[in-house]
Amino acid sequence: MKLRDWPLRKRLLFSNFIMIFIPVLFTALVSIAIFLGLQFGNINRANIIAFIWPESGQNMSIQFELSRLRVRADRYNGDMFRLLEAADHLEDQGLNVAIWRDDQDLYHTDGIDENYLRQEVTPKRSQNHADFDWNSEGLRFYYVSPRTGVHLAVAGAVSVYPDSEYIDLTSKEVLKIAFYVLAVLTIILTITVGLKLSLWMARQIVEPVERLRDMADAISQGNLDRPVPILSHDEIGDTCQAFEKMRLQLRSARETRAKYDQNRKELLAGISHDLSTPLTKIEGYASGIIDGIANTPEKERHYLDMIRTTSQQMAKLVRTLFLFSKLDLGQVPFYWEVVDIAAYLKDYIDEQAVHYRSHGLEIAFEDAVPAALVRIDRAQFQRVIENILGNSLKYKDQEIGHVTVRLEAAGPDKYGLSFADDGCGVHDADLPKIFDSFYRTDKARTNTTKGSGLGLAVVQQIVRAMGGTIEARPTQPKGLTIYITLPKGE
Repeated sequence: MKLRDWPLRKRLLFSNFIMIFIPVLFTALVSIAIFLGLQFGNINRANIIAFIWPESGQNMSIQFELSRLRVRADRYNGDMFRLLEAADHLEDQGLNVAIWRDDQDLYHTDGIDENYLRQEVTPKRSQNHADFDWNSEGLRFYYVSPRTGVHLAVAGAVSVYPDSEYIDLTSKEVLKIAFYVLAVLTIILTITVGLKLSLWMARQIVEPVERLRDMADAISQGNLDRPVPILSHDEIGDTCQAFEKMRLQLRSARETRAKYDQNRKELLAGISHDLSTPLTKIEGYASGIIDGIANTPEKERHYLDMIRTTSQQMAKLVRTLFLFSKLDLGQVPFYWEVVDIAAYLKDYIDEQAVHYRSHGLEIAFEDAVPAALVRIDRAQFQRVIENILGNSLKYKDQEIGHVTVRLEAAGPDKYGLSFADDGCGVHDADLPKIFDSFYRTDKARTNTTKGSGLGLAVVQQIVRAMGGTIEARPTQPKGLTIYITLPKGE
């Protein structure tokens, strides 16, 4: 899981913690380093100071070591090791050192006259316990500890660095300087870390929000084809996913609305055409009777029969259109019951086989499941069967057409029902469209006797209301297969 996938709350807490933790850690480490540096005597602080601050020359290094030697003389308890360390560092600077107590020589630099060194640095007035002189000719330092009685004498031809001033490097002053330096460094580090974390959080939060704003502007202007980038899995990523879902829903709604508008236009065009043609026929036959063209009883009878037949076709079209509209609006009541669909189909085909055979359509039933319980409305499902078989009868391209009705298991929870005929079939490009309202493969809609294009649209609405699916497939070697699935009933 990447850091940018963390929730914003965790990232804010983490950045605040880092903003505090890093300066505190830095302060602790530097403090420990200073403390250890002051405690461990084997560190040559003079060399370290000269390395860190070379502009100070030897001045700071020598003053630091003199201060340390004086402090260790005050703490002398018979152990010469710590005094000798400081003396060694001063000798590295070119100075001579002598240490004694009660006229007992404790240490002096090899190769020097310690008595001469004592006389040289000891102040003239005996009441002075410390004396320090450093000029262009050299350095002279004397100190006697009032606590331990240890005498220190340091001298050498080390001239003072001209651009520096003496500083007091007692332990207190060292701690003060270290504290000031540490405080300044901590403030600088805190500000730097805070700015870096603020910029990081700004990139983590502000930039995705700006992208969201741009996407919202694009969506408000109707641009629904540009996907929303989802770069993280935090709250902003969830918001982006919600925007992407909204964009897809809006685009789907726009496409659905466009499709509905197109269907509405086709519906109006289909109704206008399919009603105008029979109305024109009725008007023509009625005019023929009125104008005396039907001048014999046989012609008049024929004209009246054509008027009645055309009126019946119009009435059937209006009823089908009304049923389709009510199905589309969900206003058709369904009377559900659990039916053995295998027995239902067998009984229907046995009863209607003679009727369809007399019109040139042979129906065969194949039952791959002995008992198949489904939840249907008997009357509406009969309408489904009649519309499908009626289409097979209308579009047969030979004297005797054939339809094979097959029932099979289509899965653990549904049954499959297929109606496969050997008629003229439908082009592959038209297969998904044949369930649209008023769609006919006859684009000119010249043959109105083959229906209005609402039959399969009504079938689709009824099957969907029963919780099933319907699709069209080509029959091999020719023809059309309507395949229906229905959920199993209890």
